[in-house]
Amino acid sequence: MGRQRETAVDLLRGLVMVIMVIDHTQEYQAGPGRGLVTDPMNLAVTPGLVYFWRILSHFCAPTFTLLMGMSAAISGAASGKLVKRGLVLLALEMTVMNWAWTFNPLWHRYFFQVIGALGCAMIGLGLVRRFSPRVVGAMGLALVAGHNLFDGLHFAPGTAAHWVWSLLHEKNVLALGGGFELRTTYPIVPVVGLAFCGYALAPLFRERSVWVGRLGWAAVGVFFALRLTGVYGDPHPWDGTFASVFNVTKYPMSLQFVLMTMGPALLFLALGRGWRQTQLEQLGRTAMFFYIGHLVLLHAAALGVAVAMGWPIDLAGRFGGIPEAVSFPVWATAPLGLLATVALYPLCRWYEPRRLPYL
Repeated sequence: MGRQRETAVDLLRGLVMVIMVIDHTQEYQAGPGRGLVTDPMNLAVTPGLVYFWRILSHFCAPTFTLLMGMSAAISGAASGKLVKRGLVLLALEMTVMNWAWTFNPLWHRYFFQVIGALGCAMIGLGLVRRFSPRVVGAMGLALVAGHNLFDGLHFAPGTAAHWVWSLLHEKNVLALGGGFELRTTYPIVPVVGLAFCGYALAPLFRERSVWVGRLGWAAVGVFFALRLTGVYGDPHPWDGTFASVFNVTKYPMSLQFVLMTMGPALLFLALGRGWRQTQLEQLGRTAMFFYIGHLVLLHAAALGVAVAMGWPIDLAGRFGGIPEAVSFPVWATAPLGLLATVALYPLCRWYEPRRLPYL
């Protein structure tokens, strides 16, 4: 495969980046731990707009993962480069990303989130680079489709098996000692599997994109079949309500979650070849820079509002230091998120020709 960029990949990545910014803006309107909304997927206690944006945000992490796998194949990157970039992503997760969320390098809880999981997936791609796309795709499908067979498997806290399983498959909080702890928000098995699927999808996308659309329709159909029957693919079955149809398990990504999100993503890729939108493509080409920048900008803006209003900031005792009083109307979430995106766009244009290695 050649090394020419696929604009549809950049376009889709840029689009989900914008959705992600709006979702993260919502953290400061209805974020966890701030007493506003505890479960954005529960329509009984959640404003409809919050529920809507949360549903859209479900597409972000799995789309990033799929496109990362596709890009690794399209770029022709060597195994060593993929492994090195994965290690860089892991280092960023435990340093820059955690600081961007907390603004406190000594915050007692570290978060292993999507960037760390993507780093592990990138290392995995480097290790399987020698195999054919079909073999890599088969491994990916086995991980994505098979991991829910082990939903009932648990290990006693404090054991080595509990640690390993929490990183692989089960969201947990692990004690690190000295009062510090690690939250495994994104267990890596389905993330690695989905990246492998993206790697296998790349040649099909470039040579027979119509089949990518057919796979998208198939994913949508299988999702509804599994969701409405409850036979397999998610530890939280449909309860008969409309909201519950889409309330699938994100941590770790269940098979139903992957099908629900990847079906439309594949349809976009199939239909979007030849579509152009310069600004979104720019964000897609500088995704890592944009990701870090939006976290810092949103957090700094929230603290700036607090300072301007004379409210106390407690970076040591409160997650992110954001006072409870910092909030805004639900309807303002999207405009504020788009404003942050517009503010970061020229920085992304400036950064692209100065891109750092492995970012």
